[in-house]
Amino acid sequence: MTMQPMTASTTPELHGRPVRRGDTLYYAGDLSSSLYRLESGLLRAVRLTPQGRNLTVRHIRPGDIFGEEALHGLNRTHQVIALTDASIQPIHLQHLSGEELWQVTRSLSAQLQRVMTDGVHIQDGELRERIARYLLNLADSSLGGRHANGQPFVRATHELIAEGTGATRESVSKLIGEMRDDGLLSPAYRCITLTAEQDLRTLAGLV
Repeated sequence: MTMQPMTASTTPELHGRPVRRGDTLYYAGDLSSSLYRLESGLLRAVRLTPQGRNLTVRHIRPGDIFGEEALHGLNRTHQVIALTDASIQPIHLQHLSGEELWQVTRSLSAQLQRVMTDGVHIQDGELRERIARYLLNLADSSLGGRHANGQPFVRATHELIAEGTGATRESVSKLIGEMRDDGLLSPAYRCITLTAEQDLRTLAGLV
């Protein structure tokens, strides 16, 4: 869903605040003083499971408004990490107009629908299928791109894929090796080329 940018009255900052890849914007338990709008880049919200593993709760894409705990006066419920260099815009609640509150509602609603869809993708099917879905999803984000020959790629580690598919890193590494041997993927350091995109879409159930 395309969102119109918040007006200058929403926040006193004139330019987005830069966040470097790998940086944490906030941690679970931090006080929540404002909302944020992602101007560029890709973030992910992470929660620690009772087993001590990080689980990706959702990806935050350009245009998304997040930090919704501030609407309820609650502490942050998860950690937000930058997967790429990013730019965010703080949105201070006291400056929101009625129309801007409606934009916040629509953004959060669209993200809820996306999270529900992603949740089904994580739980449905064998891990090999889930990996294919997740890589195709990331290929359309700021972590993805295309080589000169047109093949898509994703800048991702095995650990990131494991956290995004609800699996262990060891299981993901094993299956990525098998998918490489089958000609579906070409892994390199922090970069995975989707060498057979159409076959991956078939595997993922997206065709």
